[in-house]
Amino acid sequence: MSLFNFSENAIYSSIQLPLALISLEKWSVIYIDGSDSKKFLQNQLTIDINDLEKTQHKICAYCNLNGKVYSTMLLFHYRKGYACIIKKSLFDLQIKEFKKYIIFLKVKIHQLDDVFLLGLSGKDARLFLSKQFINIPNNSTPVVSHKKTTILWFSNPCERFLLVLSLQDFLLLKQKINEKIVLNNSKQWILLDIEAGYPIIGKTMSQKFLPQSINLDKLQAISLNKGCYYGQEIIAQVFYKNLNKHSLYLLSSKGSINPKIGSIIKVKILKKWFRIGYLLAIVHLYSNEIWIQAVLNKSVNIKNIFRISGFKTIFLIKN
Repeated sequence: MSLFNFSENAIYSSIQLPLALISLEKWSVIYIDGSDSKKFLQNQLTIDINDLEKTQHKICAYCNLNGKVYSTMLLFHYRKGYACIIKKSLFDLQIKEFKKYIIFLKVKIHQLDDVFLLGLSGKDARLFLSKQFINIPNNSTPVVSHKKTTILWFSNPCERFLLVLSLQDFLLLKQKINEKIVLNNSKQWILLDIEAGYPIIGKTMSQKFLPQSINLDKLQAISLNKGCYYGQEIIAQVFYKNLNKHSLYLLSSKGSINPKIGSIIKVKILKKWFRIGYLLAIVHLYSNEIWIQAVLNKSVNIKNIFRISGFKTIFLIKN
């Protein structure tokens, strides 16, 4: 929910981003508590919950029995349990999945309708935040909570913050906003996630890829030692036998095309076009650039040229 007027302002790369407050309207929060909540999540998610400290957050995945990623989420300790920030398009389906496995456990699954999610990044973001809140997270303490506010810190692709606010704190923050800060929608946060190498998995691309195919292994979002969880045997087999054939890439071009998520990516080899992967996310920057996140075959040559099926625009891998 949002009480700001977040307009379609220009989208900037992390290097060029001015101070920006970002609506995270494309995400929602699942809250999980109860005496068995830790045990429950340990059996559901790809990370080892025992390694998640009170002041940390971690990206992780929920997979189906075939090891394919159902959803990715950001997990951290919250109130008396855990919070999972997840793409809104998968929110209801994920809650339904979770509730299948809590029958014999002391666990409650909640939809948090009373919190506001905001991103903050750009020039002097830390300075701005320090004027609003006493404790600001950093590298040694990436999660800070005070009363009904929780702030998460990220280092990539630039320093940025994710705020989980109560209505009261949201309104207090709103009163302090002036014309020097850009108000933007979630496309800006998606672009920052793309730059950071975080896979953008929504409903369309759910259950399509193994965790390694979307670089979750490189993000320390997979545990191979904690024991069983859904898809664990296949995920481990792919790792130990080096069977993964895909990876996450960032491609760029110029123009204004609007392909659908899941569109086929093709590569040009010897004057012919061959299927090489799929589009996960697309963002148009203010500079007329197009950045897309795609899953491609690992064997791809970074000097190749690419296009999206049905469009003539040429893309190159962005280093």
